[in-house]
Amino acid sequence: MICRPLYLSIGLRYSGAFGSAGFAAFVSVMSVIGVCLGTAALIIVSSVMNGLEDNMKTRTMAVVSHAVVSGPDHAMLTRDKDLEGKLAAIPGVMNLTPVIETEAIVQSTRHLAAGLVTAVDAAAFPREDLMRRSTSFGGEYDRLPRLAEMNYGVILGYRLAESLDVYPGDQVRIIFPRGVRRTMAGSFPSQRLFTVAAVFRVGTDLDASSMIISLPDAQKIMRTGERFDGYRIWLEDPFRVDTFEAALPQNTSVRDWRDSKGELFRAIGMEKKMMSLMLFLIVFVAAFNILSSLIMMVMGKTGEIAILRTMGMRSADIMRIFVCQGAFCGVLGTALGLILGLAGAAWLNEILGVLGLSGQFLLGAPLPVLIDPLGVALVALCSAGLSVLSTVYPSFKAARILPAEVLRYE
Repeated sequence: MICRPLYLSIGLRYSGAFGSAGFAAFVSVMSVIGVCLGTAALIIVSSVMNGLEDNMKTRTMAVVSHAVVSGPDHAMLTRDKDLEGKLAAIPGVMNLTPVIETEAIVQSTRHLAAGLVTAVDAAAFPREDLMRRSTSFGGEYDRLPRLAEMNYGVILGYRLAESLDVYPGDQVRIIFPRGVRRTMAGSFPSQRLFTVAAVFRVGTDLDASSMIISLPDAQKIMRTGERFDGYRIWLEDPFRVDTFEAALPQNTSVRDWRDSKGELFRAIGMEKKMMSLMLFLIVFVAAFNILSSLIMMVMGKTGEIAILRTMGMRSADIMRIFVCQGAFCGVLGTALGLILGLAGAAWLNEILGVLGLSGQFLLGAPLPVLIDPLGVALVALCSAGLSVLSTVYPSFKAARILPAEVLRYE
């Protein structure tokens, strides 16, 4: 037979751990269910939000320039082996290539749209970059390098191609605001017919505005000669761009992804925090339920508490009885919530499929879920901590019950 302290035995009996204890057991079960559901909901939704944020970052960073290093005051550059060597030597730099980025108008035979042209040195573009792992080129992963072999080829974002109603092999006219031609009849923007080489899709707003062409083609059309806007930098971790910028050589200027997409990721981060706060309130309500149920328990057990006091039990042991009861409910609810939350997050797409709900996110991929061990541990600690903290006031109230006042009329 296991020997346990008297206050622990009484506290567990009140919580229903040793079988039915009437209304007390019912209240404890409801408290456990409340903590369990709150913890599970917080884990599942946080995992989905983490997955969506990570997916958005990966796909967006596959197309957006992590950083573009230019000359002083963003002046155009020409190929400089010394500068390239210094940039490549900076820790965290995966690859660099000359780039021209400019807004342009693209026109098909039926429609007109505006977008951002990115002109890259396609022949030198890395084969195993983020873009190749995050975009769809219809299964042909050598499409981008083949731009160097084509005569004015362009790769369009999926939604842009859809709005223009064009497919690979069709022709579109791209009108550039840079490289304006001046003639006796006036000034005319540079323009050229391009053949659609491929269509890519990353599942973000970039699909509706992105165009990729070869750098030599852009230099010819915009009459820049051998010059380009700057070196497009690929970083191992785009979110440590501050470290990269601090190591740049003198007489250079830089613009990074935060100039175009910083607000988007700040909005995503704020949405994630607000969602976590709202779900944390569920856990708080469950902990408050433990507090209210313990207060009701104390009010219903005043006679038993008075008898225990007259039999010699100390006030501290009376407090421990109700701390044990509340802590048991909170810890058990947290443990069950962890199991339910982790299982629900791991098999979320299968559960959605069984329920007949769409589990498809984009590009035919399932809903992204990313379980953060540190976040799960924090949820568990907060849930269990709030549950234990909610026992303090009821336990203190029970310890202050005076046996003489309660048993006076018994």
